Amino acid sequence: MGNILRIAIIPARGGSKGIKNKNLALLQGKPLIGHCIEVAKSSMLFEFLVVSTDSEMIAAYVNENYPYVTVVKRPSDISGDHSRSEEAILHVICELEKRNNIEIQEIVFLQATSPFTKKSDLEQLVHRLSEFDSVAFYTCDYGFHFEIDDLMSPRAPRQIRKPKKREAGNAWAFNAKLFQKFQSRLFGKVGLVEIDELSAFEIDEPNDLVFAEMMNSKKLISR
Repeated sequence: MGNILRIAIIPARGGSKGIKNKNLALLQGKPLIGHCIEVAKSSMLFEFLVVSTDSEMIAAYVNENYPYVTVVKRPSDISGDHSRSEEAILHVICELEKRNNIEIQEIVFLQATSPFTKKSDLEQLVHRLSEFDSVAFYTCDYGFHFEIDDLMSPRAPRQIRKPKKREAGNAWAFNAKLFQKFQSRLFGKVGLVEIDELSAFEIDEPNDLVFAEMMNSKKLISR
């Protein structure tokens, strides 16, 4: 059995509640999944790029536009509204190792709904795997978080307020064998990489696409 150092997996279901066919929704004339594939490819970090999908439309788009990407058909029993991305990743590992007689060492799980992921951020994420079992992105949140009883509490100035860490949904990186053991995207010794709030922007609702187009048009995002 041969070894593959690192692969990128993009789970992309066809179903979506907030935006119909969300992974194919257009941003600057390109489907969200296209943005995700291209930043992963441009990073030159991965020996395999994989899309896991139950959608014939997504599979056809990827096969036509990105022939270097491996498409793995996701079974219906792990493609429902309550299915976890971890189930799709486990399925990809099994399929790839069986088809190609390889052993996967490291995985980066990317989400197409975070179209502003930077190549430099992915590089930092992967670099941290040399020290940690799994790694996540986060942003600093300086907002005032409260329970009802806290509403009348004094507000400290932002410059002296200690921020909370908010997990960003762009990507996670982890050791493949330990992932199969824990079946969770974060486990063991966990590392963190801070990214800026614009890079962490996620597409979940129709209004998010409007804001994303505005950010692009004003050139607020650079990769």
